Amino acid sequence: MLRVVRRLFRPKITRTITRSSLEEQHIRLEITVISGKNLQVPSQRIPAGIYISIIIDSRRRWRSSVQVLSSEESVVWGDTVTLSSQASAAFSVEIRASYEADRVLGSGEVIGKLQMWWDELLDHGDEPFVLSFPPVRGVHPSLILKVAVVHACDNHNGALSDPLVDCEIAQDTDAGHARFAKYVTRKTVSHLNYAVEHFQLVLDQCPVSHPDHAMALTNLAWARLQGYIDNHLQDIDTAISLFRDALALRPQRHPDHTLSLYNLTSALTWRHKKKSTAADIREAAQLYHELLPLCPEGTYLRSIAAGPNGVDYVISGCNDLPIDPSEEGIHLRRVVLKLGPLDHPLRHSAFNNLAQAVKARFDQHGSTDDLDANIRLGREVVSLCPEGHAGRVSYLNNLASSLESRFDHQGKPNDLDNVISLHEEVLRLCPVGHTSRDVSMDKLCSALITRFYKRRDIDDITRAVSLRREALTLCRPGYSSHATALKNLTTALKIRYANLPVSEDLDEVTNRYRESLLLRQHDSIYNVR
Repeated sequence: MLRVVRRLFRPKITRTITRSSLEEQHIRLEITVISGKNLQVPSQRIPAGIYISIIIDSRRRWRSSVQVLSSEESVVWGDTVTLSSQASAAFSVEIRASYEADRVLGSGEVIGKLQMWWDELLDHGDEPFVLSFPPVRGVHPSLILKVAVVHACDNHNGALSDPLVDCEIAQDTDAGHARFAKYVTRKTVSHLNYAVEHFQLVLDQCPVSHPDHAMALTNLAWARLQGYIDNHLQDIDTAISLFRDALALRPQRHPDHTLSLYNLTSALTWRHKKKSTAADIREAAQLYHELLPLCPEGTYLRSIAAGPNGVDYVISGCNDLPIDPSEEGIHLRRVVLKLGPLDHPLRHSAFNNLAQAVKARFDQHGSTDDLDANIRLGREVVSLCPEGHAGRVSYLNNLASSLESRFDHQGKPNDLDNVISLHEEVLRLCPVGHTSRDVSMDKLCSALITRFYKRRDIDDITRAVSLRREALTLCRPGYSSHATALKNLTTALKIRYANLPVSEDLDEVTNRYRESLLLRQHDSIYNVR
């Protein structure tokens, strides 16, 4: 169901359009721009908003309000204008992207343009109808309009108060937009060069004190950035510097602050993609942390900023950075954790990196608060990786290691119990034939022996002996791992015999020592040969 439109003028008497009605004196047409969809910008820049322009002649045009583009590439206006059908034989309708929410330099970028005759409106009566434009990247932009005939009760001329842009700065800006759009569409370097030339001319005419200086900086920066992305320009540093200058002129609460933040993050991200500069991905993360709360859900900017080439890329890039236990490094990890939603696929990695950074700081300074925080974070990581997740085994081992550290420092029995439970789960996830099964058994045995020394529960050492036997069967004779497994089994048997004197254990210890001695002699003979 079509949305009810708002009127910008006082109520008027309306009637259905007919061809004869246009011939009457003082008949005026009330055109309502209801909405638009498939509004793709040819240059692929993110606009501050979209507006509609109806051009009557070289001196008169009407312009709608600038409305924010939705994540579905649609806009709702509901703006109305009243025009005289006798003003001219034809008129044009344009869809344009504006790159400023407040003051606009030039007319923005053309998304679609149609030339129409007044009598073309007659076929639609006073019902809403769709006006389709030439395709942009294979998709036709379209508008929903509604037209009605109104009596000339009042004699004002509809709001044709927006003159066509005729100053040199605006014309150069529009020419730059047109050339830039052609470059993005056709990838012809000459169009890029012309776009850069036009935008540079505008910047030269807009000193720092000029109200359009920030927009002139931004237009030139975007042209240079796109050339860098396409490998037609090599200088990315200049584009980033221009974006920084524009952002400095648009502080918080400036209407264009949000878009300026995005522009800079986009440039930093692209430099990181090509140069892997750690400082760029760190700064991009900080800027996205500021940017996302300013981007309402459902807007096109939000969908791009939170998408694969935005936040997703930044989180992934930060996850690949080395662990840094400094205050700055840990702060960055906390920032990265806040960038993605709770169900973000990289959230577990961000949690784990924060946990490892805090653990590294504990290893440096020994603060139990850091160790406690590391364990809390480790539990969160494990909870985000259900059974079957590729990283669960690794994260279980990390948590077990942290709990072992706390047990060593504080001696809490529950920590040791939890360590054993975690290693038991890891062993269950590493069945016979798994490459990590021997390592998992060794860690579990060590924890069981530690608990046996604390509690003297014979079941712990008996289980450790059983696991050591299995570990020996997994190691082929002649390999160093076999000798290590043999030694570990002998040690476990000796511990059990010392606490539960059973002649069978003593006999096996003796036999295992003999086996170990024979292996050493064999290795010595082999090495001599």
